[in-house]
Amino acid sequence: MRVFIGVAVAASVPMVGAAQASYGLTVGAAKLSDVRTQRGVTAVLQYQVGSWLTLSAIPAYVHVSNGTLASTGLGDLPLVAGAAHTFAGAWSPTLGAALVATLPTGNAACGLGTGQTSWGVNAGVGLAPSDAWRLSVSGSHGFSGLGTQSALTAPQATSLAFEAAFAVAPRWILDGSLGGDVGHVDSTQALARTAGAGVSYAVAGPLALTLDLAHGLTSASPQWVVSLGIGTAFSGVSPVAPTSSLRRLRDSFSGGVSRGGGMGKIGACR
Repeated sequence: MRVFIGVAVAASVPMVGAAQASYGLTVGAAKLSDVRTQRGVTAVLQYQVGSWLTLSAIPAYVHVSNGTLASTGLGDLPLVAGAAHTFAGAWSPTLGAALVATLPTGNAACGLGTGQTSWGVNAGVGLAPSDAWRLSVSGSHGFSGLGTQSALTAPQATSLAFEAAFAVAPRWILDGSLGGDVGHVDSTQALARTAGAGVSYAVAGPLALTLDLAHGLTSASPQWVVSLGIGTAFSGVSPVAPTSSLRRLRDSFSGGVSRGGGMGKIGACR
């Protein structure tokens, strides 16, 4: 069984003018195979400039084990610049995109990171058919290196996500999602297919409590994924679907840790 469990804590700090700073902390664990597990603490440092531009840094401290061998240390560091704009009119369409640069801050010789700077992009479109419904389609792709994809998705593939959210009450939102990898993939990891669901509760203002679950649809996917979070800034950065349960689950391990063709050996150093 492959299981991910995470807890997120976050808050926001008003800044001068229209800008706002948010921060968060995610504690998570993942069982990626019968013998391989991963645990970590991920921080979110986010700064929103105006109404459309968001700058984020997502450092992580991780512990990776493969049977009796283990490595602990910093993971790679994703830096994200995301932009989104909502147009007036029917269904309030939102277009968004983000550029992701992942710096090799992890020790690749120990299996903690890729050992290379990586670049990737996220993009998507969202629609609001009514005040209660929100639909979105988004995708991410790494065009240089291996560090821009989630540990729950295949390196070098394009990851797609289809999501629908429904506000069942003024403070409650239910979310359903279907995601998968398409395109090229390296020889170390097959394409993943995942179905997810989540619920969020608005505690006060932007502060929200979330519960997210997902189930892998193929043998290459994590079989079960679970996340519990609270805050205003989570690990996932999506300019179109920031409340997406599947995006939050995927990006909780977005530091390029021990992925791809084996940039190092777990347990080689401590």
